[in-house]
Amino acid sequence: MKKKVWICGALCLLCLGGCGKKELLQEKLDANAIDKVVVTLAMGNPANGADCKVITDEGEIEKLIAVFNSAVVEERVDPGEEWVASSGSYAFFSGEEQVLKLNTNGNDPEHIWINDAFYEIDYPDNMYDPYQQYCFSSAQTIVVDENGEQMGRPEA
Repeated sequence: MKKKVWICGALCLLCLGGCGKKELLQEKLDANAIDKVVVTLAMGNPANGADCKVITDEGEIEKLIAVFNSAVVEERVDPGEEWVASSGSYAFFSGEEQVLKLNTNGNDPEHIWINDAFYEIDYPDNMYDPYQQYCFSSAQTIVVDENGEQMGRPEA
């Protein structure tokens, strides 16, 4: 009987160790090394551009990095259930060098493109998700074209 309990316990530990959630960022971002985050929302009609914020406030950068560093990959989105929108993105810079760029499905940070598909991403309950942080950011909203270059806001 003791042998069965020991074997069951060992199998449970193996499963817990091997079945853990996969972190979104294998290499964590260092908030001290990042001095700019460029968040570009999904572009609808290219003639209208896309809203974008260049976040340079240290506190806002720290919060964005903390939430991405804590995010875990859940499951691959079933291609049959996937809705595809123009890509939004979160690009992290150290000086002029882009360190990391994460592409989202539309403005939804809970669906991020990894390698060849969209995956569901889970963020900690005690933090605002990246899109909420974008909305709360004090950075000025600008309009960018398909190449990320600033453009004028189209006439309504």
